[in-house]
Amino acid sequence: MDLHKATERIRQLKEEIKRLNAAYFTDNTSLVPEEVRDSLKKELIALESAYPELITPDSPTQRVGAPLDSRLPKVKHLHAKESLQDAFSRADLEDWVDQMKRALGKADAEFGFETELKIDGLNMSLVYERAPTPTPPPKGEGLSHYRFLRAVTRGNGVEGEDVTHTVKTINSLPLSFSLPKTYADITDKPQFLEIGGEVFLTKQSLEMINKNLPDDEKFANPRNAAAGSVRQLDPAAAAERDLQMFCYSLDATNADALGIMSQEELMDFLEACGLPVEKSYHVLPSLDEIEKLYRKIGKSRDALPYDIDGIVLKVNERRMQKDLGSTAKAPRYARALKFEAEQASAEILDIELQVGRTGAITPVAHLSPVQLAGTTVTRATLHNEDEILRQGIHIGDTVIVRKAGDIIPEVMEVLENLRPTSAKPFRYPKHCPSCGSELVRPEDEAVHRCPNPDCKGMRLERITHFASRYAMNIEGLGFETVETLVGAGLVTDVADIFFLQESDLLKLPLFKEKKTANLLEAITRARTIPLERFLFALGIRHIGRETAEVLSRRVSWSSIPYRDAASRLREEEITTSRLRETHSSISTAQIAVVLSKIPTEELFKIDGIGEVVAKSLSEWIQEPDNRALLHKLENGGVQCVLPQSSGTEQVFEGKTFVITGTLPTLGREDAKTMIKDRGGKVSSAVSKKTDFLLLGADAGSKLDDAVKLGVKTISEEEFRKMCG
Repeated sequence: MDLHKATERIRQLKEEIKRLNAAYFTDNTSLVPEEVRDSLKKELIALESAYPELITPDSPTQRVGAPLDSRLPKVKHLHAKESLQDAFSRADLEDWVDQMKRALGKADAEFGFETELKIDGLNMSLVYERAPTPTPPPKGEGLSHYRFLRAVTRGNGVEGEDVTHTVKTINSLPLSFSLPKTYADITDKPQFLEIGGEVFLTKQSLEMINKNLPDDEKFANPRNAAAGSVRQLDPAAAAERDLQMFCYSLDATNADALGIMSQEELMDFLEACGLPVEKSYHVLPSLDEIEKLYRKIGKSRDALPYDIDGIVLKVNERRMQKDLGSTAKAPRYARALKFEAEQASAEILDIELQVGRTGAITPVAHLSPVQLAGTTVTRATLHNEDEILRQGIHIGDTVIVRKAGDIIPEVMEVLENLRPTSAKPFRYPKHCPSCGSELVRPEDEAVHRCPNPDCKGMRLERITHFASRYAMNIEGLGFETVETLVGAGLVTDVADIFFLQESDLLKLPLFKEKKTANLLEAITRARTIPLERFLFALGIRHIGRETAEVLSRRVSWSSIPYRDAASRLREEEITTSRLRETHSSISTAQIAVVLSKIPTEELFKIDGIGEVVAKSLSEWIQEPDNRALLHKLENGGVQCVLPQSSGTEQVFEGKTFVITGTLPTLGREDAKTMIKDRGGKVSSAVSKKTDFLLLGADAGSKLDDAVKLGVKTISEEEFRKMCG
């Protein structure tokens, strides 16, 4: 980026971040997820680092907090407030440690790190004033008594809003306390103690508050609700909302006066004073230990009663903290290690059309690299032309990108205030980018399709899908390898895979002996495959993994032909049980015969199939080329293993499960199998029809849905007991 473009981009970023900050910190409204604000701030920091001459005093990177609420009195802090600098990865932490070593001038410096949960709430300063000893005096001698004087928001770091009237309603916050006995001998006791912490609301409290609010006034998250509650003019209204607070800091001057030597000791001091403290703080000796703790907390965070968005790391030794000092706005000795983002901002560099295995044309955005859920994302789906028009997407736009779990990244929203003058609207092409055929859009669909069954793009995607993990699982046969094989004329359809020879592969670039042997071994393993995986691998439209399994388990196989000793097809009518007693597998040619005989109306009567799937399956099997393909696969040695009756009691008959999070010992596929073997069904989303949510760590939004709908949640241990 040249200086002119950088200047304009920095201007736009500063204005947008200021707008979002004002909404978040002052109006208690989230216009975008906090992860997106973090992403924009990271981009601004990177640009200002590259072009330091463009840094201005009014930049959000140079200031603490946000504008103050004009309705509330302003109070100057006893000591200036700072904000924490963020970290998002192990590399960021390593850079931080290197910076501290350079600042100390000690390349061999070693640090102990105190860690705390980063509560997602409103930063608050409490001032306690030394008061005469009460009558009767507290137990013990020589103790100093302190009483609550005021509470002030962080504000702009120099002054904040006086919210004493609402913070006093926090039940866990003492209005007075005495110093612990261990500090009785200190002669020059501080007149004022300025204690920092976080005011927050629990998830349950947010739910109760939102129940009584109209939809357009509901709070998006506990942090916004806490900030709104603290800024209520009527303390009675705040009292009804059950505000909470955790304390974690004391102004450095008075910490020195009290002889507090470490952050851990400071937390112990606050707790001993009767102040509310989040008790899961630790002291760890290395980044390796921090990383382990970070992963552990990340998996269990959804089970906490309050929101956290990371962990806070502080050099434990206070003497070292003072030596490290602070920048203009942040302490050098601390970092906020944020959790991996599932939403972030990115720029659309280009848009291309991607041809799917069924001919569906999907517009894909090429993005500036962004970290989402622990991976670097450079592409995101735009779904279809209607979605592009609805969002008004331009090439050059800054957009919000989302990734949750295994979902393909998608563009959620355009940040129009960041649109450059050079941005161009995207015009949807009329022809297939692979074969040039004119695209069609069926009346009842939102997607365009390539009508050419011989389209090279479709062929590549079909073959890649066929070999993929949940289909035939042929390791080493990814898209690039498929492209090489098709380009060399060795593979024209999926059946050709099973006729590949060592001599053919060794002639290709990058195919050395080991890679060739590994691929041929994987192909050999794939010749025997469970029937449900084979049906999914065929790539028939509307037949995903779940539907393929339903087909394999539920279709009546009463007319399945099988091979006798002479390998001739026999058309005998035999019962399902008889077939399974005598045959554990079925050839792909037999599948062609079976599927062509089943009437469409019989198919869509099957629970889990439906009319659309039945029609798609019938149309596919009626195509002569598809039946020929199944016979060719048989000639390649492919055999499908029939699903065997487990003989297990059908204790889950008629019950629907949803699985979320990471189970302690069971893999997700193992749990699904156990449910289906016992007659149950597994759904991907929680609804009113869901009977049980099988709950693991890092559960996410499905747990929230279950709570709202009253769906019973069960642990893995409970699930195993139900299985018998």
